Amino acid sequence: MRVVSAVLVALVALLACSADESAEPPAVPCAAAEISSAMELVPAVRVVADEGLDPIVRADLASYLGRLWGRAVTVETGTPDTVPGDVVWVSSSEAARARAGAPPNGYALVREDAGGRRIVVVAAPREHIAAAAYALLEELGVRFFHPMQELVPALGGSYLPRALAARRSPMTKLRGLQVHLLHPLEYLESLQVPGEKNLAEAKRLVDWLVKTGQNHLQWPLLASVAWEPFAAHARAIVEYAHARGVTVGCMVLLFEKSSLQRGLTLVKDAATFEADIAGGTARILQVPWDDVDLALGEFLAEDPERLLTWLDTAVANVKALSETTDVAVHNHVGNYPQLYSDFRGKRTFFYHVPEYADPRLGQNVHTLFWFDTYRDGGMYGHPDFRFQREYMLAMLAAGRRVRYFPESAYWIASDVDVPAFLPEYVESRWTDIHRLDEDLRAAALPPLDGHLLFSSGHEWGYWMTDYLTAKMLWEPAAPLDRFFAHVTSAYGSCAPDVQASLTSFVALQRSVLFEKKLVTYVSGEDNAVALAAAANQAIRDVPVSFDALVTGDEGIRGAFETNVLAPLAGFARDVEPLEAAMDARCRGSDATLAPWCNELRDGMRIVRLRVLHTVGLYRSVLAYARGDADAARAELDGALRISEDAKRTIEAREREYRFPVERLTGAYENATSYPYGYLRQAHTQCFFRRREEQARRIVEEGLVGSTSGLPSCLD
Repeated sequence: MRVVSAVLVALVALLACSADESAEPPAVPCAAAEISSAMELVPAVRVVADEGLDPIVRADLASYLGRLWGRAVTVETGTPDTVPGDVVWVSSSEAARARAGAPPNGYALVREDAGGRRIVVVAAPREHIAAAAYALLEELGVRFFHPMQELVPALGGSYLPRALAARRSPMTKLRGLQVHLLHPLEYLESLQVPGEKNLAEAKRLVDWLVKTGQNHLQWPLLASVAWEPFAAHARAIVEYAHARGVTVGCMVLLFEKSSLQRGLTLVKDAATFEADIAGGTARILQVPWDDVDLALGEFLAEDPERLLTWLDTAVANVKALSETTDVAVHNHVGNYPQLYSDFRGKRTFFYHVPEYADPRLGQNVHTLFWFDTYRDGGMYGHPDFRFQREYMLAMLAAGRRVRYFPESAYWIASDVDVPAFLPEYVESRWTDIHRLDEDLRAAALPPLDGHLLFSSGHEWGYWMTDYLTAKMLWEPAAPLDRFFAHVTSAYGSCAPDVQASLTSFVALQRSVLFEKKLVTYVSGEDNAVALAAAANQAIRDVPVSFDALVTGDEGIRGAFETNVLAPLAGFARDVEPLEAAMDARCRGSDATLAPWCNELRDGMRIVRLRVLHTVGLYRSVLAYARGDADAARAELDGALRISEDAKRTIEAREREYRFPVERLTGAYENATSYPYGYLRQAHTQCFFRRREEQARRIVEEGLVGSTSGLPSCLD
């Protein structure tokens, strides 16, 4: 009996150990209100501001401070001299500027306790006072993360920073977004479709720009919408934006051949270009746009002399109708033979021909995806985008008005629609802003006129790039970690751990997906991407095909395992503890933090699952190529199970989307070329299913080179 008892005890202990090893780690409590632990309770603090402070800013200060502090807050008119005691003073007066040491073009947030505990919020010139006021709210704990959802902790008292000395100046005069409505984004209805609800959404987007220190909104015009109703809707948006100090621009295509996605076009026929441009600009300027961006399309060129004539004619027409409206050209990319010509004595890139145009024509220099203008890597056949940086510097030296126009998501089969959360975008945007600021100062060149971020959706954490880029433009010299801390500091006592997880996740993306160029195995392929690659017009690197591994020799297969699968598998393994750490904190988060924590955890999880899914499918095909049918089947089944795990993660995210799920994921006709919402393919997992079907045909049917009937991922 004693022997049996001993065996039972040992068995129970073994089972207990096994259970402990597989048990979910305990939740880690995280509370947004804990951010107050670094601040000082000041119960009787009052808020005073200049009489001319924008009524919306005044009302927002009262509202947000009331929610933070848990009491009614009134923003009084006055100064610390008229309202003595503990005071928050919001002003653009000379006295406030002197007291805070405000920069000549920017704002200052300073605590100085002469005559009481005082926070001085001051701007010079006055146009920056709104940015300063909202920056103060963020210092106190608010986070304006997303246009439709903010983080506002309830601190339970009036807390002020124990020390504060922030002095910031914008790197560029213009700072904002192009909401790229050639794609069926969440803001398509907001900006294109008349209606009170849509106008209210557009106003919230404008408000978010103001709250994040931005001052410009732009979107492409579509030929597929009825002009008069749209123009009335756009005028209402512009009127509201102007009242809030935000300028508004539009993008139109210059010539018909370049219109591949239903964009509004000026020149319909070369024979009638003067009448086309005159009529088109007159119609466009029925809306009081602050700028008009002339796009030259993608992939297709025009005769350079003809292009210059059209550009100069468009500039002249716009300026004749509205001298205050700026005109710029969109300097795109594409390393294809048809985009180069011998022009005026030198080999000239088509999208750089505008350097010869009317000097009033600004240059909006574009880059794509998560690539910057300093590191290796590019798209549309370019090994990198350094040539666009060189063009910007040359145009600034020539006295041109130059804006930089990078992306925060590419969308088409690449990132948010896979879905994949790629915060390495944040590092790329920082690399450009940080280093361009250094280079321009070192070369004594004029500053960039603007930074316009091409935005393709805000779900799956892509709001983070837009939000943090706005921050960078006010502090271009600050280190990258400072900006991630703008996000993670909201997590109270959990902030250091969340910061460590997020920055480690970015470092893994940088080393494996960016530097080793393996992001293509995370991205997907639709029919358009595949056909472009087959026609030697690839928009980006494409993965090694399953077919190539089956028909290739063992040397090819072994090299692929070493150079691709091993680092991808290592990436997934290294992400897992970061994801687990986030999960423990999400399960312990309060209601204020939970939505943001869940999104960050789900973003890490979906990338890990996407990578494991890819690795499993390739291992399945490799096993088939080596004649191991059982292993091939097992690996394929494992990949399908991972796909189901990904489905559960996607469904969880969809329950927390900020817009109606049908708008984002449904199949429906709309004004764009895409008959669905921009997260349709994320919802259907088409980029998972397409690769699964390719691998299944090989493993189950022995079909190599079969593409007929694959999911197109375009419906």
